[in-house]
Amino acid sequence: MPLAAYEEEVMGYSFIEYGELGRPKYLVLGIPDVGLVGPIASGHLVRTLGMNDVVGIESYGYLPPAAVVVGGTVKYPLRIYVKDQLAVMVTEVMPVTSGIIPLSIAIVEFSRKRGIEYLVGLSGLGNPTRAESQPQLYWLATTPYAEKLAAALGGSTKRLPDGLIVGPYATILKESVKRGVNTLLLLSDSFVDIPDPEAAAVTLQGLSKVTGVQVDVSQLMEEAETLRLRLQSMARETKDTLAKMGKGYEYRAPLIYS
Repeated sequence: MPLAAYEEEVMGYSFIEYGELGRPKYLVLGIPDVGLVGPIASGHLVRTLGMNDVVGIESYGYLPPAAVVVGGTVKYPLRIYVKDQLAVMVTEVMPVTSGIIPLSIAIVEFSRKRGIEYLVGLSGLGNPTRAESQPQLYWLATTPYAEKLAAALGGSTKRLPDGLIVGPYATILKESVKRGVNTLLLLSDSFVDIPDPEAAAVTLQGLSKVTGVQVDVSQLMEEAETLRLRLQSMARETKDTLAKMGKGYEYRAPLIYS
């Protein structure tokens, strides 16, 4: 595990900087949620762009006592990778239920203090008819500046319809509004209970438009079935954790899952 050059605690989470984060323009969030859209998309970003992990996120109160082993190296369960103007937060494990809200607040506050211009969340919008159609991309912005970012998506992408959002991104959005942080949430129609790489690819295509960073999703599509099988246990853990947060409230009409 790399030695820390700088460490900061926010809301019970330690942000341990062992590489050079700098001041990236965008921080992309891959928090586990419906369809595991965020983790699938963020993992693909890191691999495809050859990004370097520079920040570990740890909490001995909110995260399980887990270490991630990658290529024989011990890593933190939550990490931030960076390349040029783009940073990506990768999440390998879910916090305990009581730790999700503090993590969401900590992400917004850390981003604000580090001068990151835009938070971009990638998530799924659970759709009971997902198997019958291709995923549609939606967006939701917290500030006029974030709305201008969304303009690059074009007319085929819709603003998120009225409804409820429950889970990590609900807190991130509310805290972003309170702190004046420019946050753009990209959501694509996804399966509710199973990993959805196709939905992740749609959000990545939207991300390419708003950031100008081109991401090839062809390999992601080729590996879709393998990813679906490999991530089933994570999907179950995510569903169980979010159910304890009241995720079922999103079943009120109109249906919103994120």
